[in-house]
Amino acid sequence: MVGLSNEVMLVIDCTGRPGRILARRQGVDVRVDLGERPLSDLAAKVSEVLGGDTLGVLGFVTGPGPLLPLRSAAAFVRFFAWSQGRLVVSFRSLDPLATRLGALLGPGQRGWLLEPLGRSQVLAAEVRDDRTPRIEGVRVVGFSELAIGRDDLVAGRLREQARKFGAQIVDIDSPSDAELLDYADWLWRRGVVTALADLRAWYVKDSGVRRGFDVRAPDGSISRVGQARP
Repeated sequence: MVGLSNEVMLVIDCTGRPGRILARRQGVDVRVDLGERPLSDLAAKVSEVLGGDTLGVLGFVTGPGPLLPLRSAAAFVRFFAWSQGRLVVSFRSLDPLATRLGALLGPGQRGWLLEPLGRSQVLAAEVRDDRTPRIEGVRVVGFSELAIGRDDLVAGRLREQARKFGAQIVDIDSPSDAELLDYADWLWRRGVVTALADLRAWYVKDSGVRRGFDVRAPDGSISRVGQARP
């Protein structure tokens, strides 16, 4: 267990930029930020954070986030957990936020976590107070497509935009380092672990983005075909 003096809890989170490695050792929390290439950084940084201590619990934040960092981190976590003979505690970055928001909901009341996705879409997670896990459903929609009621509680990075629906705004944003570590510990103590074969990264693609590329004409000139959406 994490309570032993030489065991360390690690949580690897590559859902944002920069990614981060979080560690808890004897009640002391440490954070190490990763660079733009998390797969090349992870092994060295994890070794640095562990020092000579033993891995106790390994946590992984599955998403949502960018494809390449999340897939790279998931591959590392699978191999590292296998090499250490450990199972993984995996969860979404929205889960600890849903726990906080759900605790504020009254009977039958609905909550929303709203996170930006791309340039025009919203990742909307519906939260209920009487379910475990508390997130009932996640959708990717345009902001105008949201059906938020006046009695709903809204949190997340796009919470202020929900004022036009008359909803109640709650000051809950991205999870802190301590919050992620606490949530991983909470899951571990309840035996909620993920088999390595079932570990999956959760990424969401903004399908409205078009990629551009250069082509060379017969006269040698170069022109652009396709443009990224403004």
